Amino acid sequence: PDPSICRVGEYFYMANSSFEYFPGIPIHRSKDLVNWEWVGYGLHRPEQVGGAVNLVDVKSQDGIQAPSLRHHNGTFYIITTCVYRPPDDDEGTCTNFIITATDINGPWSDPHVIDGAPGIDPDIFFDDDGKVWYVGTHPPHEKPNFAGEGEIWCQELDLSAWCLTGERHYLWRGACYGGVFVEGPHVYKHEGQYYLLVAE
Repeated sequence: PDPSICRVGEYFYMANSSFEYFPGIPIHRSKDLVNWEWVGYGLHRPEQVGGAVNLVDVKSQDGIQAPSLRHHNGTFYIITTCVYRPPDDDEGTCTNFIITATDINGPWSDPHVIDGAPGIDPDIFFDDDGKVWYVGTHPPHEKPNFAGEGEIWCQELDLSAWCLTGERHYLWRGACYGGVFVEGPHVYKHEGQYYLLVAE
């Protein structure tokens, strides 16, 4: 589920959610978007998933959700969420992190956890001016219109330190009054215009 696709050269590459399973984040490639072959996993070493990104004792349906796969200047990036609830508790955490590789087959880096990034389903957007943006979800920062309302936000991301920087911008709360869980944001730029794609 939750496929994310980018094109590099003659291939389309796709990453998917893997939830509680390890190895995690399966990656496939295709030349025609019809026939796919498996090429590897983003999370393929036990040491990647035994710390802040925890798949050791994760509950069913928690774990890795909605990865976003991107390629920029020779490097592949996967940004995603690890949802973790302790075995005896229904309250948990959402850890958003990035892994990188110069080869889609790996090896992939250890997770770079992005502190101060709430919510689920993050995206990473590389703008033409060299800036990199983190796009995420959270409950509205002020005055929600109804219970369960969500909000899409973005903030500049410093890849040299793997941290958010500058002002946080609040983009969208969804199209449907009473609709909950606006999520899965992706930002695109085409002919000078920015587009925000979300699920609701």
